Amino acid sequence: MKKAILIFQLVLICNQISAQKSDLIKTYTPSKYYSSFEIGGMLGESHYYGDLSKGIFQIKNLHNDYGLFIRYQRTRKWAVKLTYNKGKLSADDLYNKPSLQPRNLRFFSPLQEGALMIEYMYPGFSACRQYNWSPYFTAGIAVFKFQPQAAGFGDLRSLSTEGEGLPEYPNSKVYSLTQVSIPFGIGIKFIPFKRLIIGAELCLRKTFTDYIDDVSGYYPSPAVLLAEKGLIAVKASNPSSYKFPNYDPTNQIRGSAQNMDWYCTFTLHISYAIYYDCFSENHRQNDVGGCKSF
Repeated sequence: MKKAILIFQLVLICNQISAQKSDLIKTYTPSKYYSSFEIGGMLGESHYYGDLSKGIFQIKNLHNDYGLFIRYQRTRKWAVKLTYNKGKLSADDLYNKPSLQPRNLRFFSPLQEGALMIEYMYPGFSACRQYNWSPYFTAGIAVFKFQPQAAGFGDLRSLSTEGEGLPEYPNSKVYSLTQVSIPFGIGIKFIPFKRLIIGAELCLRKTFTDYIDDVSGYYPSPAVLLAEKGLIAVKASNPSSYKFPNYDPTNQIRGSAQNMDWYCTFTLHISYAIYYDCFSENHRQNDVGGCKSF
């Protein structure tokens, strides 16, 4: 009789454990519990678009861009990424529209950027075999630093090429070299080997400055520039003066202030998954390096 009672109690305990396990499996849905953490690098090209560019894309405006990033993925569809990259922006009226080539302006600028990005992956991405690649959309907020320069003239902002900061032009303020932008773009990523993720991304930046190229408004008076900043500032403001020595450009349009400058990057990414958890994946038996098998 005691043995029968003991067996009956054991059966009840087993049933309770089985029921709890079943409830646990129902609760742990894959979409809620997949996560990963990566560190990686990127290499590609940066490109400028503004007053000195002929169109949206010019191969002459491409420059090397590189950086580092960390990415945390909480579900198969959403991830957050922190990036830092360095590049260069430039343009020259020599390659601009024929009507603007006589203006003869040019610039180059180093570029540094830090950004916080969100990624949305569709149909989804994880380190497990069934979801080992995915396109994605990305957007966020960035802070970037630039410093427009020109060969033979040096730092353009310090020369007040449009009268910025001069008492004769109180409405022309000195622009900041640190600005905010809104980056957004598309990409694709793929897992070829254990813990290794490669990808490609095109990301555009909507900026809120028109001075990446130091060109935005009107020509100041050459006489004022000469008195305040010297002859080099006069030549930097109007490099075409040697062609038209008797032409006074004062208050003539130098650039369009209606449209802010843009820049973009196209980069290849490679990252290493320090951690990822496929515990809740239904297909966990078909793991790709690092996923747990049961």
